[in-house]
Amino acid sequence: MMKYKYISRSTGYMCLLCVALLSACKKDFLDKLPQDAISPDVFFNTASDIKTYVNSMYETRTPFYVFNVNPDNSRLDLGSDILIDGVTVTASLNQASATGIAGLESVEDAWRIGYANIRQDNYLFKNATGKVQNTPAANHFMGEGYFFRALDYFNLLKRFGDVPIITDLATDNDAANLYKLRQSRNEVAKQIIKDLDSAIKKLYWKGQGEAVAGRINKEAAIVFKSRVALYEGTWEYYHGLRNTPFAVSGKDGKEFLALIEPAMQELITYQGTRIFRTGNEPYNRLFAQNDMATVDGVFWYRAYDGVKLASSNNFYLKTNDNGPSITDHLVDMYLNKDGSPQSLTTPYSQLNTLSSQLDPRFRQTIFTPDRGPYGKIPGREFGSQNLRYALPALMLSQPGITSTGYRTYKGVVLNAAEVYKGETDDIFIRYEEGLLALAEAKAILGTVTQADLDKTVNVIRARVAMTPMSLTTVQGFPSSAYREDLGFTLGAPNIVNEIRRERTVEFALEGHRLDDIKRWAVYDKVINGYVPKGAQLQEFLDYFNTPSNLTADGFAINGVNFPLLITTGANVNVNAFASSGRINPYFKSSQFQTATSTGFYINPGRDYLTFVPLSQIQLYKAANVRLTQNPGWN
Repeated sequence: MMKYKYISRSTGYMCLLCVALLSACKKDFLDKLPQDAISPDVFFNTASDIKTYVNSMYETRTPFYVFNVNPDNSRLDLGSDILIDGVTVTASLNQASATGIAGLESVEDAWRIGYANIRQDNYLFKNATGKVQNTPAANHFMGEGYFFRALDYFNLLKRFGDVPIITDLATDNDAANLYKLRQSRNEVAKQIIKDLDSAIKKLYWKGQGEAVAGRINKEAAIVFKSRVALYEGTWEYYHGLRNTPFAVSGKDGKEFLALIEPAMQELITYQGTRIFRTGNEPYNRLFAQNDMATVDGVFWYRAYDGVKLASSNNFYLKTNDNGPSITDHLVDMYLNKDGSPQSLTTPYSQLNTLSSQLDPRFRQTIFTPDRGPYGKIPGREFGSQNLRYALPALMLSQPGITSTGYRTYKGVVLNAAEVYKGETDDIFIRYEEGLLALAEAKAILGTVTQADLDKTVNVIRARVAMTPMSLTTVQGFPSSAYREDLGFTLGAPNIVNEIRRERTVEFALEGHRLDDIKRWAVYDKVINGYVPKGAQLQEFLDYFNTPSNLTADGFAINGVNFPLLITTGANVNVNAFASSGRINPYFKSSQFQTATSTGFYINPGRDYLTFVPLSQIQLYKAANVRLTQNPGWN
């Protein structure tokens, strides 16, 4: 099957439209079509016209990691508790703490670009609906448009909560749309679901008709519907239970949770148990495929072409010992291979022991030293000298942070030819998300059965030969199996907490964690006071200070290639907590130097949502309209 390739950012007049839209002020991008944009009088006459228009949405709605840009998909969980770096600790000293808010400019852009995108969506529906002949191809591309409008509103919903809903193309004198008031997040979510229902009806299944490689398909829209319904349903449910400032009056979220089973049942009937199972480590290899077109269970992704450097990536370089570091919060979530929680059996151990002790996804997510030096894995010979060691070097000379000792292995690219011209495709939506959404929704509603777990959780676990989840066994776990700081809700049914654990493990490093702890209303309980920890320091001291270990890995004892380690005295103590002996990555910061330090902090009455940009409030005020602010930001 031919691989769909995205158009270059510098190609085509549609990109001129996008640039003009993104640079406009609120009134401009809601009511005016730039002069260099297409005219509806001569466009939107064929399915091909709609396809051309929608192609630009792919460019502006999806991450794009060009080969010569440092940030990549290894940073998706930054801002949560399971991944940290030096920027995180700096941000923790101010109001942004762990919210992922970089500052005023990014918030302004989120609102402005969000509505610029929605204006582009509405332009399509205004000018193509009823004009183009009703054909399967035209319907499919219109379905893509509905999907993207749902995505645009969902991004706004997650960040701002209540937002104006605008589904018409505004004109110069259309004050009703230009200065529309914020509507309840419940109504925003309903609008998103409505658009996704339209998309699902119009789209082809993956690989059929116009749903070629890299394009939106029916499966992706169904799973995305489950994502939205789970997000809003659990937000309303848990924030209502805790009576937070973000609760939705009179709503418990169950209307959204009830939407997930019928949607996912349609997909399960079609897809069955088909997920990627190739190779000795199928979970790891799923995220390192060059062509996702025929990969079972991958429904939406960006396709890359290393020959055309403008559409290639640098995923090969995403493993970097001086970059983002996995924390103890992720490691401590993994179950033992027999399905029991670590906290109920043996205490935390060294990496090589954990590699054989835990859920196989642990070894396929986090590099363990029993593999030998990272840089000696075939295909990984290129890169940092540090990667030539079996364990990450603890760069104690670095300002403020060292590695936690957990080196990312999930989706490692094993092909040195991909350096600066990567062809590894980037997954956005996969089947497993919908399966776990169904399991979580039914667990919360109290209707989950063993049969439900067998067609959801246990399909996923079977990929790596992990012990199946047993409802009876889970119900027998004692309360000590759950820690509030890991994102569990004490007193909730065990099965609800176990589905949370499954999500955290299955979607680690894919950018779901921050959304999850916010919708579960446990963001403050997870983040506040958190002092991140890493692997056992002694394991690293033993490795790097034993010459025979290093010579066995192929290094000459010349003092040149060895990393700096401090092995004696008080300096060791500030790099490990006395109670656990685990690495303290923020050992130079007084905020994190002991297990009882203040750690991270977010304002629980404010930071679940970001602020509505002041510029927008002032714009409305000039028109004698009041745009309200989010809780805690006044």
